[in-house]
Amino acid sequence: MAGHELIERHLRTLADRLPGPVVDELADGLLASYDDQMGRLGDPDAAARAALADFGDADTVTAAFVRASPARHAAFTLLAAGPIVGLSWGAVLITGNTWASLIPLSSRLAVGVLLGSAVLMLVIAIRDQRHYRTVRLAALGGAGTVAVLDTVMLGTVVTLVPPPSLLLLVALTGSVARIMLAARAIPAVIARQ
Repeated sequence: MAGHELIERHLRTLADRLPGPVVDELADGLLASYDDQMGRLGDPDAAARAALADFGDADTVTAAFVRASPARHAAFTLLAAGPIVGLSWGAVLITGNTWASLIPLSSRLAVGVLLGSAVLMLVIAIRDQRHYRTVRLAALGGAGTVAVLDTVMLGTVVTLVPPPSLLLLVALTGSVARIMLAARAIPAVIARQ
């Protein structure tokens, strides 16, 4: 298959944004479309423009792959679960008067930094439409940070042994569920390069 500079430029742009195997498959289809258009039109420039018009611009193609990525779906799920689990833990800590009295300020700040980092990474994974790798790395970082944050909260409960309550049960269940979501998402995101 013969190529064209417009086609090659388009594929280089996609290669900067998408995983190599995906770009290889897209290249096969785009080059086949170019060859087909070349047979119909006979003009290399017109054939390249027609093939690219049928294929779609780099932003549209990239956005479609990013929207379908497992990393973005994992980030959305973890971010959606965040307020429920966070409010549950907040209610447990406030009603038990644990947050202010037993947890040192440095630990509270560390949890705040972890929480802010997790939210930031998950939001980046959801919002970025142009860089598949960025979405993937942000989702991995966010999932890992969420797992660490929930593990810290579970460790805090074990250490402080607050009185049993329905709020505590909800918070514990939420954290365990979110750890399981993160543990399930991480291998899937890593496997899809």
